[in-house]
Amino acid sequence: MGNKNPPPDERVVYLALKNVFKGPNAAVRQNKVIRKLVKEHKEQEDVADLVREHNFEVICNSARTLLCDEIFASTLKAKIRFPELFDLSPTQSAEREVSEAEAAKNEANAIANALQGRWDAVEPATERVAPLDGPNSRSDFPVLFLGAQMPNVSQEPAVGTTLLQQPSVAVPPLFPVYLPFQAQHTLLVHLQKLLEQICYNFGKNAMPDIMQQRGWDCAEAVELNRWTEEFMKRQKQLPTSDQAKKPLEQLFRSIANIRHTAVHRIRISAKGVEQFLLDAESLATMFGDVNGAEKITNLRRETQTTMEELQRNKHFLRSKLEDTLRGIAAQREELKRLEATAIAEMEREDREYQVLASRSVDEAIAPSEASFSTAIDTEKDTITGGEDTDEMEEEDEDMEQPGDAWETKI
Repeated sequence: MGNKNPPPDERVVYLALKNVFKGPNAAVRQNKVIRKLVKEHKEQEDVADLVREHNFEVICNSARTLLCDEIFASTLKAKIRFPELFDLSPTQSAEREVSEAEAAKNEANAIANALQGRWDAVEPATERVAPLDGPNSRSDFPVLFLGAQMPNVSQEPAVGTTLLQQPSVAVPPLFPVYLPFQAQHTLLVHLQKLLEQICYNFGKNAMPDIMQQRGWDCAEAVELNRWTEEFMKRQKQLPTSDQAKKPLEQLFRSIANIRHTAVHRIRISAKGVEQFLLDAESLATMFGDVNGAEKITNLRRETQTTMEELQRNKHFLRSKLEDTLRGIAAQREELKRLEATAIAEMEREDREYQVLASRSVDEAIAPSEASFSTAIDTEKDTITGGEDTDEMEEEDEDMEQPGDAWETKI
């Protein structure tokens, strides 16, 4: 039996196997291991379709090429290779910007509420995602309509609706991007510790009398927000920095919020985490702490890489969902067309059966109608025949009368 042709496109292989070669599996290079992983996942729909359509060895060779080029390991390289898979539509981009702005507003309110002791107003650490089949799922998620208007979602189908009319699809929000909370909390606690050490080192040189007077003999003795309060009182004693991108008051408020966010377990978006890291880097640079600034810079770059990877994965997932929903919509339209065709065919055949029924009735009536016509014709013939006989008899009588009269005369 010949090989299955044509060979699969790299894009198709990437889409089908992206969920196979992720995490540690993205570092696989050996053909034997690649074949094993593909076989282990061939029950998945995407992988099964790929194996059914194409030669198994060709698929594995294509996967190895993508693995060697680090396409599975890096969404950045994957985006360069397959840019259309990671693009957001203008509408989706606008929705993302709105969601990020709303998240920033909510985060600021959460910090303010926490500082005022209003714990009931602070958002929980976990991300709010309602279940798809929950009673409030349609209001908690942005709703994606595949049609022009929302279909009827009542228990009983409305009059005139068909079985193919489905409720709208509730799509969980993917934006704004959030780090897993455990990772966010660990990162901010570590950043707080670094900043407290940087502030302590600076304080020893800039205000040793205050340090000694208050007994601040180690970095652990003072919380980060206390440092920012002290520095705000002594702004004139602080060094100036050309790299500072915001006024000192805003910078110190942001640094204090790092502590508040970590202590009060407030969930913030990836964009908020990135801003905290940038402000921490600015503070370390302003205080001249080269070692501390370098640590924060490296931390920021690594974190930013992770967040960008997560963001591109979300773009990919949303793009993949849109493709899937478009396919489903096309199938739905085809089903509607088939439904309409089936209904029209039923009506056409019903009309034909009506014609056949009418013909059968006509055929059933025909013999009786013919007998009735024959009987009438026979009766008419009988009547006509009787009249002719009477006339002939009268003629015969007329002919006989002269003879009788002759005989009488004789």
